[in-house]
Amino acid sequence: MKQEYIITVYSENHIGLLTRITIVFTRRKINIESLTVSESALPGIFKFTIVVYTTAELIEKVAG
Repeated sequence: MKQEYIITVYSENHIGLLTRITIVFTRRKINIESLTVSESALPGIFKFTIVVYTTAELIEKVAG
């Protein structure tokens, strides 16, 4: 059964990182409903908040 999942990723800012993150989802045919990137409280670290609507099995493959 499909449901909404929110994934949070913390990372340093590297060129092409956003593209690599989206490729992980598109290769598994998971549509990203929302994607927000912002600076975190730690200097040089960014927070990626990704909202997807999919099954538990697919989200385990992506986030696990």
